[in-house]
Amino acid sequence: MFRRSLLTGAGATLLTLPSIHTTRADTLDEAKKRGTLIIGTEAAYVPYEFFKDGKIVGYDPDIADLMVAKLGVKADFIDTAWNGIIPALYAKKFDCIISAMTITKERSEKVLFSMPYADASNVILLRAGEANIKTADDLSGKTVGVQLGSAAAGIIKSFEDKLKAASKPGYADVKQYEHYPEAYQDLINKRIDAVVNSRSTMMVVMRDAPGKFKMIPGISDITAYFGMAFRREDAALRDFVNTQLAAMKSDGTLSKLQDKWFGGTMETPNTVPDTLP
Repeated sequence: MFRRSLLTGAGATLLTLPSIHTTRADTLDEAKKRGTLIIGTEAAYVPYEFFKDGKIVGYDPDIADLMVAKLGVKADFIDTAWNGIIPALYAKKFDCIISAMTITKERSEKVLFSMPYADASNVILLRAGEANIKTADDLSGKTVGVQLGSAAAGIIKSFEDKLKAASKPGYADVKQYEHYPEAYQDLINKRIDAVVNSRSTMMVVMRDAPGKFKMIPGISDITAYFGMAFRREDAALRDFVNTQLAAMKSDGTLSKLQDKWFGGTMETPNTVPDTLP
């Protein structure tokens, strides 16, 4: 799944490169003194982060709780609208972003990323009985749903350009939603023909709605990954997180959490790939 994309329009103007280089105290030390690591997230992305009984839970909070315990602090999650989450990071609303953020070339120019910790490759979700869409090329002339501001929104635009370059019609329409569950419901109700999102998330959607959906690959040739994001001056915090993620991969902790939340495991590299979507 490509989840969510970098910022565009007015929101993007809040983030300028000069602010990235502003001298400031080390965030890792600040978190230790404060007793909390303040984490930006959008708690509407099952199973990565979502509200249950008034609390933010999921794969990301589980990882964060284990990491902050090594610092001797607690995690404080700040629910934040996705389309403004990077400007909010640079406005110092929180210390980092742990929220299933796809590592992209555009984002890498604005933030530091941790090593990958989950597969973000996009797939196409269809109704189980869909017979007219067998490959990604069959999205030509169809209505496709994505989350507003998602990386998937950029991916489907690039794919539409490929369709048109091959003298095929583009999409009939692209519908963008505040949250993905709304898109899944519209897919069931036949208001759209397909939804593009990450494989790991689609696994859970299919598990929780047996017999209603199927998925097919092909929307992108590049394997994508999720990473945790930091202000560019916060290399010490990023390095701490990388050390913790590497240990979790090595001792099997990350695989256990993936089994818990996704019903399967994912292979991820210990460095950010050179080729990014």
